[in-house]
Amino acid sequence: MKPEPSQKPFAFGCDVGATKIALTLGLEPGVIADRLVDSTDRVKGPEALIKSLVSMIRMMTEKNKLSMKNCLGLGVGFAGPVNGKMGMVIKGANIPGWENYPLREKLQDALSLPVCVGNDANVGALGEYRYGGMARRGDMLYITISSGIGAGIVLDGKLYEGTNFTAGEIGHVTIMDNGARCGCGKTGCLETVASGLGIERIANERMSGEETSLRGRAAETGGRVSCATVFQEARSGDILSTEIVENACRYLGRAIAAAVMLMGFSTIVLGGGLTKEGEFLRKKVDFYTRRQLSMIPDEMVGIHISRMPESVVDIGALDMIFESAARRNAGGETGKQRLP
Repeated sequence: MKPEPSQKPFAFGCDVGATKIALTLGLEPGVIADRLVDSTDRVKGPEALIKSLVSMIRMMTEKNKLSMKNCLGLGVGFAGPVNGKMGMVIKGANIPGWENYPLREKLQDALSLPVCVGNDANVGALGEYRYGGMARRGDMLYITISSGIGAGIVLDGKLYEGTNFTAGEIGHVTIMDNGARCGCGKTGCLETVASGLGIERIANERMSGEETSLRGRAAETGGRVSCATVFQEARSGDILSTEIVENACRYLGRAIAAAVMLMGFSTIVLGGGLTKEGEFLRKKVDFYTRRQLSMIPDEMVGIHISRMPESVVDIGALDMIFESAARRNAGGETGKQRLP
């Protein structure tokens, strides 16, 4: 007889982004049993977010009739550079107040649980490589395009973070001179023109001075338009929206092509909120990427949309804990301080 769920070991995974925090329950690796989403309070800072997360965990355990004594731990994917060995958030480019913040230590104190912390794109790459549609197919570059832009790198089946823990910060590669200021403090970063927040900013800055259907859409929604609205109007042929989307995809293509030429990736997977645009987005990014890859045959590089863009970070975060627990049970290292 199988044990009741309340008696089974379980893990929590958490995806902390610029606009939301998602808490996931897992009873086994690669499978989400329950998920709870709340908005990220970008103003009140880390303590408010930790308080919210503790409350969400309490709600989820009560809802699923679970006992915390069976909890293996909490895995966290955070939107920004993270020192995984120390569990330290180096900087939250789109979430103010997180510079050099000891997130793992604070969460362990608040929850009395083992905690693993990693950059969200790295954690997403882990989930994508193990459970995604292109699972375990050689070296992989996973790019998350959401409020910001990040990337996770898998080489020889292992996650590569770099000695300074910033490997994959493709969103903060300078892509244009004299560009807009980025949340990281620089100007002209890829994020400023190709992320969800970047696309929104450009559209809202430009629509008042141009003939565009975006103005009518803005009048319906309090004076501003969202990134999703820009894509909707681009599909309908609006000139300004089309220009903004094409520019975003062109710069993404350039950045991806540079990564391919540098590292020789054969598999590129796009994830994050913008991949709701599906083939409309993928085909444009693919087109602009291949324009920069004249030395590489088309069949040697594939650009794909993640099959689980909304949950891949959750799954990767859960996997960190399940693997950490497996190592503890085997008498190995705890794995609390690094990604598997």
